[in-house]
Amino acid sequence: MNKRENAAEFRASQDDVFARIAQRYDRLCDVFSFGIHRLWKRMMAQRISAERASALLDLAAGTGDIPHRLLERDGRPTNMLVSDLCPQMLDLARDKLGHDRRDVEFAILNAHKLDTIEDNRFDIVSISFGMKICDRAAVMSEAYRVLKPGGLFICLEAARIPNALLHRIYLTYMDLCMPLISHIATGGDASAYRYLLRGIHDFPDQNTLCAEFSSHGFEQVRYTNHSLGIVALHEGRKPSEKTE
Repeated sequence: MNKRENAAEFRASQDDVFARIAQRYDRLCDVFSFGIHRLWKRMMAQRISAERASALLDLAAGTGDIPHRLLERDGRPTNMLVSDLCPQMLDLARDKLGHDRRDVEFAILNAHKLDTIEDNRFDIVSISFGMKICDRAAVMSEAYRVLKPGGLFICLEAARIPNALLHRIYLTYMDLCMPLISHIATGGDASAYRYLLRGIHDFPDQNTLCAEFSSHGFEQVRYTNHSLGIVALHEGRKPSEKTE
């Protein structure tokens, strides 16, 4: 698996890091981002709610932060399928969102191969901070397949600060400080931050990711930078069916 496919060089079959850190995952997100991830995820939930869609599939949902924020908003999707490959993370998502909600389902799914999902099912497919550890081409292909015509694929992920000097300073800070901070926060579990650092360094820039969206058939592709471009929200639509 090369970096074009998986920026963090992560292989779920070889490292159960997310199972190991599941109970600490939300706290680690606060540590790694100094809490700013909460604002980024709130922004993503706001964008999703603006679609006033019926059916959402959240991929690599982790502990369910995006669906949880959607439940607090008007215009949220009326049905949400919350998915992750890690059962321990999905258990925490169930606890966070509620086990008895009729508008939320949970499923252990591999974002690379959504075998149990039929074509043209969802209005929105979302993924937040999971793309850096995934095969991007496989995720985009499957998202395109399961989206309804006109449906939206939306991705929140690490990006490149447009100012090259600021980006170098940011990467230098991450390389020098994050291992120490993370070592303390994770009790020495290097995997918890090694994949994060690799992904930040090697994830494609905004324009390159837009080109990948387009190459998989998405239209109206665009991105919005946040926090100077430390992260970006990318989106693209599956073409609507043409009428004769």
